[in-house]
Amino acid sequence: MGLFWCRRSQEVPAKAIIYPQVLPLSSCPLVDTIGQDDSLKLQSDRRYQAANEGVTRSLRPYRYGDPMRLIHWRTSARFDEFQMRELETITGEQEVIIALDSASKWDSETFERAVIAAASLYFYASRCQLEVKLWTAKTGLVHGNRVVLETLAAVGFEEQTSSDRPNFSLIWLTQTASSLDSLPVRSRWVLLPSLSFSENQPLPRSRSLGLMINSEQPLQEQLQRPLR
Repeated sequence: MGLFWCRRSQEVPAKAIIYPQVLPLSSCPLVDTIGQDDSLKLQSDRRYQAANEGVTRSLRPYRYGDPMRLIHWRTSARFDEFQMRELETITGEQEVIIALDSASKWDSETFERAVIAAASLYFYASRCQLEVKLWTAKTGLVHGNRVVLETLAAVGFEEQTSSDRPNFSLIWLTQTASSLDSLPVRSRWVLLPSLSFSENQPLPRSRSLGLMINSEQPLQEQLQRPLR
């Protein structure tokens, strides 16, 4: 009998997922105004859902991306973990589609900003208690916080298209200015032009409102600006 010490190395399969950054948007006209032509009441409901105050429907544990303003501090102190307030819904839900133009060619740096913008828009709409989904050329429509983050972590540009873009109002993130002309009615767009794009270059005439992102300015501030 005796004592001994032994160490052995063994390879095991593992997977590391790097989630995209989610910007903490306090407001977002891109989401707040989509569908307002159909129903001003829905727009009012979105502003209510994004407000700091309202009728608390229930409490639930904190989830990644939740706004700090909705923490119920008294209950959180009692349970020793963050408890989030879910506000009462006044009107019916409105579906929001965040569509990333992943089938097109992009600059690598610009595409990374587009992925961050898509993640930030998705979680903002989710915090507003909207029925929100993400579309990419390869995966089609997906929803759910974890599924969306994993989809955006794996997405690349010039993907092979396996699903047609939805033919109803959406928020279109693209580097291709010419694609704005083909958007469905009442859509919104985020144009992230290449570094060689000139600000003096005229944009295609579009029936929809949107934002053109300047690579030299903070992305979070630009996503909170009024539409043009």
